[in-house]
Amino acid sequence: MQNHQPKRPWGPLYLVTLLVLWGCLGVHAQIANYGSPYARFGMGEFQPLVGSAFGGLGGMQAAVTHPLWINTENPASLGQGALTRMEIGTQARFSFLRTNDQALTKSNINLSHLALAVPVGKSFGTSLSFTPFALTNYDVSGRGLVDPGGGQAPYQVDEYYTGRGGFNRLAWAWGWQINSHWRVGYTANALFGKSIREFRRVFPDSIQAFNVRVQDQWSVLDLYHQMGFQFQPGKPTAAWRGTWGLVLRLPLDAAMRQTLLAERYTLIAGNPRVRDTVYSLPDTKGDLSMPLKVSLGYWLEKEGNAGTGLELNYEPLSQWRVMGRSDSMQNQWTLRWGGYRLVKPGGGSSGRSVIYRAGLRYSPGGLRLRNQSIPEAGIHLGLGIPLRRSVSVLNFGLEAGRWGTLRQGLLREDFVRFNLSLNLNDRWFIRRVYD
Repeated sequence: MQNHQPKRPWGPLYLVTLLVLWGCLGVHAQIANYGSPYARFGMGEFQPLVGSAFGGLGGMQAAVTHPLWINTENPASLGQGALTRMEIGTQARFSFLRTNDQALTKSNINLSHLALAVPVGKSFGTSLSFTPFALTNYDVSGRGLVDPGGGQAPYQVDEYYTGRGGFNRLAWAWGWQINSHWRVGYTANALFGKSIREFRRVFPDSIQAFNVRVQDQWSVLDLYHQMGFQFQPGKPTAAWRGTWGLVLRLPLDAAMRQTLLAERYTLIAGNPRVRDTVYSLPDTKGDLSMPLKVSLGYWLEKEGNAGTGLELNYEPLSQWRVMGRSDSMQNQWTLRWGGYRLVKPGGGSSGRSVIYRAGLRYSPGGLRLRNQSIPEAGIHLGLGIPLRRSVSVLNFGLEAGRWGTLRQGLLREDFVRFNLSLNLNDRWFIRRVYD
């Protein structure tokens, strides 16, 4: 007689969930898929390199290890975990932007992450993950007047700043449980992608002035490295056990190519006609320099039933360079708090436990414009719903945040970010037992 085994988690509910996720990924073609105007600076708008589970904890990962979640930032966590885990997620962001005299709404939907983690023996684990790293999708315009002098009437000038593309991360990580107290890990990250930024100055009412267009294209492909450590003092049998976590993203000088082109043009029946090339710098090799990033956290957990912790991230972004040039960046620190609790429906002993998560984050920001820091803050909530006859989980996340300031005529963005991910957990590569 065959021993009873859990049914494979590919029933109708899983297929419906996958179809919903796939549909979410395709919606971007039907909406205004633009990011923040602050994506003009640096590498663009940095993306949260976490799934819905960790997003519900305020994005903290350095010290967190959980048998059902994939920690894509601290590879040391892979040393603990007996299940093969696969996760796919998407995110939708809806924003309200305002200045002192204008307001605008925008939205975007995109893939948030793909990840697969596999245990290799009792004390080793490995994972492969894909996440967007930074996006440069923005569309900003302004209007003013130019005084030509000589008693002539001022004429209108329109300026347009647009960006598209971005950079992605493909990470291969390994983790090792050295003993009951120490775990270490290493991640090789491939950073790749292309961004195109364009500036246009248009004089719609002048027949004498030429319009100007400047296009700046970056292409990046290189590797960078991360080291992770986790230390658990105390006895493994303790009801509550704390974990210290440290993640080091090592400095990087990524190989890149830049193409810069500046042209003067006129509009004929609404179509641009190039008059001459002002400047051309085709396919120039250089470096994109990213500084050391340090994440230090402490996590206190009760046997997988509840947990809470703090994390501090520090990145000296004033050292960030592209082709040897800086770009309005300042040193950044981020403080995060998060926690979760498993609760059985109705408080009874039967039924599957639902995971409730909450978190906070705050940072003065990594941008400095008009002598003002651009702060960031967010409140995070999360929910993990177990799926029937399996140990897999459907995760929902919600973040309500603010980015920017109205001081010095700058822009403030209030946003809500929704996350949805499907976490499939099972035992692979084991021999089935028969009687």
